[in-house]
Amino acid sequence: MIVRIDVIPLVLEARRVVVAEVIGGYHGQAGLGRWWLPSGVLEEGEQPGERAAALVKAQLGLELDGVAVVGSRASQVGGRHHLALVYAGAVAGGEPAPAAPVSGFAARTLAELPDQTGFWHRDEIALLVSRYERLRA
Repeated sequence: MIVRIDVIPLVLEARRVVVAEVIGGYHGQAGLGRWWLPSGVLEEGEQPGERAAALVKAQLGLELDGVAVVGSRASQVGGRHHLALVYAGAVAGGEPAPAAPVSGFAARTLAELPDQTGFWHRDEIALLVSRYERLRA
């Protein structure tokens, strides 16, 4: 089983989700479109929450605060089993600076998200954002 970390970076004041543009997609899933949540695979010895924050820093140049797990899902991707852990965190600093494999980014309201962002439907992302907001309250 592969453990994948998907991260929802939130600009809380504007209630916007920062999504990554990845030409060709992540995890060999080119057919799912161009917009993704920052994502990566958990390596041996890494802590998932720390990995989530590090992914957003490395891929988008943004720092997160209050990173918390908000969801999980088991799925089959490219013939291999994945466990996806979804983390959310508030954007706390840094300057947007996309780095490989990310080619661009956008900060969008939930209504502005495409129907599908990587493996997640817009409605699922809205639910995960709502969970994060309740955790922070």
